[in-house]
Amino acid sequence: MILRTIQGSARVLRRALRAAAACCLALSLTGCGASLLYPRLDTIVAYYIRGLVTLDDAQSEQLERSLAASLDWHRESELGRYAEFLRGLAGSIEGGVDGDQWLQASRQTEQYWRDIFVQAAPGYAAVAATLTDAQVAELMRNLEKKDEETWREYAERTPEERRARREKALRKTLERFTGPLTPGQRALVRAHAERAPPFMAEWRDNRRAWREALAAALAGRRSGQPFVDGMTLLISRPDELWTPQYRAAVEGRRSATVALLAELDGTLTPKQRGAARRELLSLADEVQRLARSRG
Repeated sequence: MILRTIQGSARVLRRALRAAAACCLALSLTGCGASLLYPRLDTIVAYYIRGLVTLDDAQSEQLERSLAASLDWHRESELGRYAEFLRGLAGSIEGGVDGDQWLQASRQTEQYWRDIFVQAAPGYAAVAATLTDAQVAELMRNLEKKDEETWREYAERTPEERRARREKALRKTLERFTGPLTPGQRALVRAHAERAPPFMAEWRDNRRAWREALAAALAGRRSGQPFVDGMTLLISRPDELWTPQYRAAVEGRRSATVALLAELDGTLTPKQRGAARRELLSLADEVQRLARSRG
């Protein structure tokens, strides 16, 4: 019962977070998509749901309460902001959006994510403070395993397979908003995918550094406020711990994708602009419904 309740709450929260990310093509704008944003959600919530650490009943109940509090806060404080942002972006689409506006939208979306994790960090740190040495070892072992599985999946693909996946993912995201791209627009997306520099080696090194910082923090989990402060940094501001190489790779991807979106914007037909506007407004309505839902 506890597991089903936690899973249900997490699904609603994940749905809202996906809507927030999608609102400005955030997965594309960040230049790293799921490898940056969603693993942060997994690290905080799904390390239990996805089996990275086994909690006892008391810990499970504590986590459930933290999830419920986060979900209530998210509904009450954040979803209205998302809906307003989506509607504002929908209005901008009709007149055209330049590179600076896309960059601002990307930064705003990142701030929404940061706010979520700032709010959630103390509750999850409180659960982490109760972990036994065996649970910490299990968590760290499984985090490394999960990261290495992600790396191997990437490394086993050929450069052409990686390019094709990038192109397909970006095209799919764009066409969700605009409808089918024109041949010229597809060529722009293809050229972008071909030029996009790889960053998974930097990601792997950065994840290793993050895990080391997490292990160090968990070693001091009985220290009280210093532990909470350290976990808050790891959970809500992991970018402050990024390696210089990973930061440069992320920003390079972001700049390239923003440039692509600005170039594509100049090629959109009236029909495509109308489709994008309707999709953004539909997302705004979905977020508004989530704000009124209770699980």
